[in-house]
Parts: sequence; C-alpha cells; structure tokens
Amino acid sequence: MADHENVPENALFVCFGAMSSSGTLTGIAVLEAMKRLDPKKTGIFCTSALAADVPKHRKTTEAAKRIIAIDGCANRCTSKIIEKAGLKIHKSLNLVKDLSVEKRGPFRPFDYTEEELHKTIEAIISICEGD
Repeated sequence: MADHENVPENALFVCFGAMSSSGTLTGIAVLEAMKRLDPKKTGIFCTSALAADVPKHRKTTEAAKRIIAIDGCANRCTSKIIEKAGLKIHKSLNLVKDLSVEKRGPFRPFDYTEEELHKTIEAIISICEGD
C-alpha cells in the first residue's frame, strides 16, 4: 500500500512516445520541468502501470488531488489511458494543439527545436503550478 501522506498533490501523466519528435519532446520537457517543480506538489506517475491496471499505482493516483495529462499529439494516448481507467483529468496540455508544436516522424525522436523545448518546459511548469 502506498504511503498516501507522501503522494504529491498533482499526479502528472506524460506521453513519452519516442516514435515522433513531439512524444520525445514531451518526456524530455517534463523531466527538465521537474528540476524546477516542487516534488511534494507534483510527481510523475506511471502511465504504463495505470494502463496495466496495477492496483498499487491506481490507489496512489486516487490519493492525488489533481490528475494532469500531458499529451504530445492529437492521438491523446496519455489522456485516453487515464480516461479508460475511469479517472478524471483535472488539467491537460497537448503540445500539438495547445502549443503549436510540430509532430515530426515517424522515427525522428529528436527532431524538435530548442524553442519548442523551452516553450514546452514553461507550459508544463505553468500548468503544474497553477490552481
């Protein structure tokens, strides 16, 4: 059983689909953003474990106050996994839709610009720190 006293307020679920630039960008930007975010307030949760219906991970997710979904593209894989698990998304960010990031691929995982990286990092920090 998870120690629910240590569960961050924000459960951050993230695309890391390395088959395209927007998926890789999402994952790398989240890791960079976490260096600046308060780990007691925001934590990266396991999207794969939620999809696999791992009970411990579901209970930990349910203990968080907010679920935040960060999707890399219009496929919305991360959001769909959360929705299929029957959980409510409180905030979401889609790099292609919300930030006008270009999805490049397939198999071009690092084909994004420094500007796209910095814009994505700032957007993730903003969505996690906002109420």
